[in-house]
Amino acid sequence: MILLDVNLSFPAAQASAEQRAAVDYLNALPRDVAAGLITFNGSWTLVKRPTTARHLVAAAITSAPRSDFVSTGLGGALSGAASALSSLGPPADRRVLVLSDAEELIGAAPASTLPADVVTWRFESDDNRAVMLSLAAATGGRAASPAAAATLAAAFPAASPSQAASHPAVNPSATASAAAPPSAPWHLSARLLGSVGALVVAFAAIVIVASGVSISGRRGRRLAGQVGQYGPARPADKQANEENQGKVAGAAIGLAERALQARGTDRTLAERLDLAGLTIRPAEFTVLGACASFVLAAGLTILSGAFFIGVPAGLVAGWLGARLLLSIRIGRRRAAFGDQLPDVLQLVASSLQSGFSLGQAIDAVVREGSQPAASEFSRALGETRIGADLADTLDAVAARMDSQDMRWTVMAIRIQRSVGGNLAEVLRNTIATMRERAFLRRHVKALSAEGRLSAYILVALPILLGGWLFYSSRSYMRLLYTTPFGLMMLIGAGVLVVVGSLWMRALIKVEV
Repeated sequence: MILLDVNLSFPAAQASAEQRAAVDYLNALPRDVAAGLITFNGSWTLVKRPTTARHLVAAAITSAPRSDFVSTGLGGALSGAASALSSLGPPADRRVLVLSDAEELIGAAPASTLPADVVTWRFESDDNRAVMLSLAAATGGRAASPAAAATLAAAFPAASPSQAASHPAVNPSATASAAAPPSAPWHLSARLLGSVGALVVAFAAIVIVASGVSISGRRGRRLAGQVGQYGPARPADKQANEENQGKVAGAAIGLAERALQARGTDRTLAERLDLAGLTIRPAEFTVLGACASFVLAAGLTILSGAFFIGVPAGLVAGWLGARLLLSIRIGRRRAAFGDQLPDVLQLVASSLQSGFSLGQAIDAVVREGSQPAASEFSRALGETRIGADLADTLDAVAARMDSQDMRWTVMAIRIQRSVGGNLAEVLRNTIATMRERAFLRRHVKALSAEGRLSAYILVALPILLGGWLFYSSRSYMRLLYTTPFGLMMLIGAGVLVVVGSLWMRALIKVEV
């Protein structure tokens, strides 16, 4: 019985060589020996029962379809071969030939009740050629290189003397040390080439779009063009290259802009980009995020070796990463505004005490303050110059920055306008309260640092450990996403991690 490994890790040329080796062995068998075919990868299939009609078996070998990326079905294939051969001839005349690269076949050699001859390959680090050689040694079989596969047919006692002379037996000790063709630890399979190609295309798209974003549709591009016309002339090919990049970027940005307008999310995204302090347009941010998602999808596909895992995971990770980037920048900008607010109000109070009006005091903040406080108060001051009420514009700043301290300040300004009083003194009292609250907040943060660190470690540990096991022992983790029970365990683990993280967040979060 010929056991043919049909997993997809074989490069195209080596897959043909494997079929040729199997056919050569088949043709070298004595005429009275019946031969059959079993194919295996993650599972196994009895393709052709033992028969003396060699052309049928040869046709089945050359037309065997390939699927999956593991050779873990070898144990079942050996049992199936023993069962299929049990009704044919005496046990001494039964034998199997295994042709495989042992992709992710870890652990001890599979058990076999029949002598197993092996023809093995090695393309990358997870091809376990040693387990194939130990299978041959444990069952009394022999090993041969792919080019000498036909010599293994001489093991049958029914072979004629002439055939035995033309195909001498192979010494087990010699063949065990016969190395497979040297190869790199990573072979150029169609899967790898496709993933690398997608990675290169996505990276090129990021470069083109990023360069197009930086020079397209901006006042800076017009100014650069006006200044550049007085400088040295650029080479024609460089100028044409930049024009082509601008066209590609413009087409991608235009398509993204139409998609955002159709969904009605362009205004919301523009507001979030403004809150984050980013000066790019929503369509430009969307295109860059899409390119980054494609890069992640290609990279994860290369690492995982499975499109149905790498592509969805990469796209989802890219989308979540873009949203997380905006949220982090918005959070940092709001936190910086809250840290600057007491000093800003101190400057306003000092200006009021010096005889400035509230508008003049805020203008001093705009001129002398730091970002992001200066830009936010500049926005408020600009709105007052076109007719808006100053208190309303400051309230809008408090809403944009989500600052409770700023809301209290606006409330104090409104009360002072209604009943009168010393606004500078009111602001000083407000500043003192803000600084006391900031001190208490930092104190609570220091006391809860150990709990927060524990929460980070407990949440990250199962994710990082699962990722490492998937990378280093993929066949061990394969059951989690290929079986219903494994999928239930995986979903349950994800739900428990989310619930645990929310629980720990509630425990360590203290309102001040």
